[in-house]
Amino acid sequence: MTDVDIASNSHWQEILDTLQLSKSVAEIDTHDIEGKEMVSLKMWEAFYYTYARWKGFSPRIDDTKSRKSDGEIYIRRWVCNKEGFRKEKFLNMPDRKKRPKEITRCGCQAALRILRLQKTNLWRCQEFVPFHNHDLVIPSQIQFTRANREVPEAVAAQVISMNRCGIKTSSVVAHIALQSGGLDIRVIPESLILTRWRKDVKTSSSTQVGEHSSEHQKMTQLSRFGALNAYSNSMNFFASHSEATFQMAKMELEKLNTIFRASYEEGQNSQNSQPTTTYHDNPNIIQDPVRVRTKGMASTNSRKGTNDGVQGGRQCTLCGGRDHNKRTCMRRTGV
Repeated sequence: MTDVDIASNSHWQEILDTLQLSKSVAEIDTHDIEGKEMVSLKMWEAFYYTYARWKGFSPRIDDTKSRKSDGEIYIRRWVCNKEGFRKEKFLNMPDRKKRPKEITRCGCQAALRILRLQKTNLWRCQEFVPFHNHDLVIPSQIQFTRANREVPEAVAAQVISMNRCGIKTSSVVAHIALQSGGLDIRVIPESLILTRWRKDVKTSSSTQVGEHSSEHQKMTQLSRFGALNAYSNSMNFFASHSEATFQMAKMELEKLNTIFRASYEEGQNSQNSQPTTTYHDNPNIIQDPVRVRTKGMASTNSRKGTNDGVQGGRQCTLCGGRDHNKRTCMRRTGV
């Protein structure tokens, strides 16, 4: 599986060597996996979840068998989350009170089944079906599937620390998005444009990224900065667990910082190579439009004027006087 990023799984290279795989995800067939053995259940689980992520589907556990004596698992089966069908009793409920959920299962046959051998304690693949009867998720949206909606430990530690410092959630999300490469919003969808916004909101907020060369260079620098920031955050998280790794990381970072600063001062343009950016300076994040007063009845302050030397107050509809209304008017009461 040469098209899988090794950084997505720390044991991926070991798994590839054990299974002797050198194909891409789309080319893997049944005979490439069936009969292969690995030393632990966790390695098979890491293989199938990584394979599913780059294939474009979300797996789930379908069957698990364990011994009654000690509770040890000896059979496990994973399937696609669209395996099977919804039960008939949930489709035809006469006394239903809530709207039914959308039907997601379509009888997909993709599966992986492994068995632990008693003699060698190795885990052997008994069944592997790579075929799906539905559309697969594109790589840019695979992180939204149920099995892949997870936050790395380094990012979680950073979010918790920022939240404890009093940084609001929207700013935390914007920061995490920037260090991951930025929010790639090119055009506002029509459904998100409100009618009460000013007329030129579509024109002012729908600027194409990369329209100017300087803008393209800035966005390229931002994406590089975000990727390096994500890698460094992960390194900082693991290096901070002991004094030895902390000192080692500190010394290496000081050396790299000296080298990169010298290279930056020698050849790069300071205008297009800023190492940091703010949330409001990012051209890829849509800002709130300018608020415009809607048409309607003018304010009471604007209606105040001089009328017979009297300012403000309501006018009686019977006599035209002020400081009273028609119910307390002397003309009506006859006083």
